[in-house]
Amino acid sequence: MLKLFKVQATWLGGTQVNSKTRKFKILMDKPEEENGTNLGPKPAEVSLQALGSCLIFAYLYAANKLNITIDGLKVNIEGETVPGGWLDEQKNKRPGFKNVQYSIIVNTKHSNEEIEKVHNLALRASPMYDNFIHPINVQGSFSIQ
Repeated sequence: MLKLFKVQATWLGGTQVNSKTRKFKILMDKPEEENGTNLGPKPAEVSLQALGSCLIFAYLYAANKLNITIDGLKVNIEGETVPGGWLDEQKNKRPGFKNVQYSIIVNTKHSNEEIEKVHNLALRASPMYDNFIHPINVQGSFSIQ
């Protein structure tokens, strides 16, 4: 059975967008150096935040499944873009991330070998990681009011 996630993004004017899902709202904006007002993160930054949060949830799931105790987790992520876009291997211009790098800092008394098992299971369990490393089918439409 499929699970459906719903998000609605509404332009507030200027460079501000209100994005909501369930009862939660995120104000997104652009930084001042991109002619924004810097009142919120950019959508690209939110996507990296989602990846980091999902990796933490996946680590906790994997550690629990493998009976590993984790006392603390931190994920650092950097995403690189090229202003104006970049060309992929098929010479298509791409505006999104060219590279994404992450590091996960695990506070635990367990061995490297045990945490490597957690890491491998977590990567297989993380939906956002899967979205970042595999193409997904995206379809859209528009209407005029």
